Amino acid sequence: MLATKKRMGYGSFSIVLLMLGFLINWHFDNGFIVSHALFQIIGLDTYSNGTNGFHYPFLASMPFWLAAVLVSKKYANDFGAAVSNRIGELMLALSVFVTTVFLILPF
Repeated sequence: MLATKKRMGYGSFSIVLLMLGFLINWHFDNGFIVSHALFQIIGLDTYSNGTNGFHYPFLASMPFWLAAVLVSKKYANDFGAAVSNRIGELMLALSVFVTTVFLILPF
């Protein structure tokens, strides 16, 4: 049985979107976190209770994961689209669950 290679295409870009979603909250060796820098530039707090509480920059990853899911669904026959769709759906579901538990339910 011969395996057919999937072509690179727009669906393959969903892998890049997933990586950007992880990279935006990655803690680099020098202590730099992209989402924290963006929140400081905008002038928003990074935590709900000063130095602790809900981590708002966590929400910055959600648009990347949503975009990855949408692109991978539309171009499902491209290389990497199926894997990025599953990972993106998992991360998006976890993000919505955590956001619901820590932001909406306590009130």
